Amino acid sequence: MGKKLWGLEHLIPPNERRGPIPSSKAIYSDYWGVAWPAAMEGIFLNLILLGDLVMVGTLGIEQAAAVGIVSQPKMIMQMFGKSMGIGVTAVVSRRQGEKNHQDMNSCIRQSFLLTALIYVVLVGLGLLFRRQIMELMGAKADYIEYAVMYFTYLLFALFFKALSSVLTAVETAVGRTKVVLRASVIGNLVNITLNYLLIFGKFGFPALGIKGAAIATIVGETVIFFILLGAVLFENRAEGINPLHSGSSAFSAGIMKPVFSVGANAFFEQIFERIGLFIFARFIAELGTVAVGTHHYCIIIWDMYYYFALGMATSSSSFAGRKLGEKRPDLARIYTKAAQRLGFAASVVVCIFLAVAGGSVFSLLVTDQESIRLGSNIMLIVAVIVLPQTQGQILAGTLRGAGDNRFIAIYSLFVSAMLRSILAFIFAFTLGMGLYGMWIALFIDELLKMILTEYRIRKGIWLEKKI
Repeated sequence: MGKKLWGLEHLIPPNERRGPIPSSKAIYSDYWGVAWPAAMEGIFLNLILLGDLVMVGTLGIEQAAAVGIVSQPKMIMQMFGKSMGIGVTAVVSRRQGEKNHQDMNSCIRQSFLLTALIYVVLVGLGLLFRRQIMELMGAKADYIEYAVMYFTYLLFALFFKALSSVLTAVETAVGRTKVVLRASVIGNLVNITLNYLLIFGKFGFPALGIKGAAIATIVGETVIFFILLGAVLFENRAEGINPLHSGSSAFSAGIMKPVFSVGANAFFEQIFERIGLFIFARFIAELGTVAVGTHHYCIIIWDMYYYFALGMATSSSSFAGRKLGEKRPDLARIYTKAAQRLGFAASVVVCIFLAVAGGSVFSLLVTDQESIRLGSNIMLIVAVIVLPQTQGQILAGTLRGAGDNRFIAIYSLFVSAMLRSILAFIFAFTLGMGLYGMWIALFIDELLKMILTEYRIRKGIWLEKKI
């Protein structure tokens, strides 16, 4: 029974096979070997961010507020690098599957150089208008100087982070996610260690406060960048990656057009998601202090699993691109199904854990009794959300790897930015459900994403995409 339930070979009829089909065990092992480092990298990064938040929070409300106000322009600036990375993953994985190493290395070189040029401009503009940007974000007089100073340093960290996004995309495209995990662990451990030393002035280091946190971020991102750069330049010969001696640096429309196409759709997807999150945050702010604080910590717990599922989506993107490049749409379908099954198993375990122990986990983060009661109930909704969320993320990863992500951008606009906001308002305010209504709207959002991505996968358009 178990073998039949988990078997994959029978999913592709003999007349649709383009070659030999590996065993189910080999497929699951191959997929998981790429997925688990990507998943753990996301969880580890989230834990480091939580550690940063705790340390900065001890500096006082003004410096904590400064870090908080800088987070919005930081995320906006990161969208360019993330979008370029999604485009690079799709194109490099496809070219690697095609064994077109010349164009693959040209894509790597040109994407890297273009990202560097874009961020030189963005960093320059950020430095020139840093105070105006902080004022636009709503920074108040009692902490704007902290915010301007922190943003100034952070801009240089964002430059290296953007370049790392391209290098991460290259490693992900060829399935070398362990390299990405290694770089992230080392770089972020450096970051958190320097945070402790420079924020509080330990072991003879000066106590720099928020400035120390910013310097630690620069050093950590620089370490990650150089580890990834070394891997791309010297560790990928078996996969055909050799940008030092192969490919062209002269910008070519033929090379970069597919990167721009996939990357532009990813950029709009992020914009629509950001709009939806902004509206969502404004609604929650109207619910009062307890709701805001409770929601914040529920999101922190949810994010732990969100990044795990995002790692699985990254793996799906890599396999979709490579298998389609190999002219094996049958294997692309099988690997997607393997990802769905593994994702379902993982989400069921997490669902049960959160349903049983979510309230206890929440109470470890919060002392306010009213917030604990509210948060414990919200965690039951979170437990259910992870089921459709995982499937939607994995299938979206497949579509991105295939270059079929315009569809994702469209549903991000209509579902996440528009419908979710409307439902949140109706449930939370019109029906008086408060924070419960907000999270029910989130559940419907994730459920619709799962249904829509499943529909798109079943139509098979992604199997025919040329990039």
